[in-house]
Amino acid sequence: MQLVSYEGGFGRLDNDAVIPLGRDIMDFLATGSADGDGDGDGDGERLTLAGLRLRAPVPRPGKIICVGLNYADHIAESQAQRPERIVLFAKFSSCLIAHGEPIIHPAITSELDYEGELAVIIGRRATDVAVEDALGYVGGYTIINDVSARDLQGAEPQWIRGKALDTFAPLGPVVLDAAAAPPVGEMSLRTLVNGEVRQDASCSQMITGVPELISYISHGITLEPGDIIATGTPSGVALGMKPPVYLAPGDKVSIEIPGIGELINTVAAPR
Repeated sequence: MQLVSYEGGFGRLDNDAVIPLGRDIMDFLATGSADGDGDGDGDGERLTLAGLRLRAPVPRPGKIICVGLNYADHIAESQAQRPERIVLFAKFSSCLIAHGEPIIHPAITSELDYEGELAVIIGRRATDVAVEDALGYVGGYTIINDVSARDLQGAEPQWIRGKALDTFAPLGPVVLDAAAAPPVGEMSLRTLVNGEVRQDASCSQMITGVPELISYISHGITLEPGDIIATGTPSGVALGMKPPVYLAPGDKVSIEIPGIGELINTVAAPR
């Protein structure tokens, strides 16, 4: 099942139509049904997908927890040392934009970069979860672009401004329900900029897998339905190019994961 949030509600994708399931995807993730009846099928009028304004699939998550340096080839291109422990940082819900909305190029950076990533959506409350139980807490998967201002990220000891400016977390276009998803190791990711393939990798290349990430985070940080874990990016970011080719207004960034779809956003000049 693929779930979409749109202006005015959320529902289940059925080819080119949306079947409304209610107004709150957070309730759906927590209970399996937007109206609490347990079936999750919905009986609203079918809506034409093309006529809807999409929102980020989880519009206001409580937490967006990101994993840094989780692919060996990205560590190499970043000229970084492989970390001894899992690297975590956070974005805010104010960073989120939907498929089709613009990434605003802030005037305070000249090194705007993309990072295509698989995002895990938590489906139920998770505290002190064992690795072997962790996938049972996944509600679904989607795509996130961990947009980064490299000059700010490198100049400041904390990554907040380098990673968490407005529009720095495009998310979508859909949530692929965990029950319908293949194993993460069988997923693949491609990022294109203006039609040129920049990233092309298997999610099996993650250093730390999804179960281990959920277990690690949940020991000390309680995960709630709708929370997002961005699992890290493979090589191919602008920072690793020689010379770097950073994003500029007018550039189109497309991130593809089969089964989830294609997250497309265009870079726009500051408002």
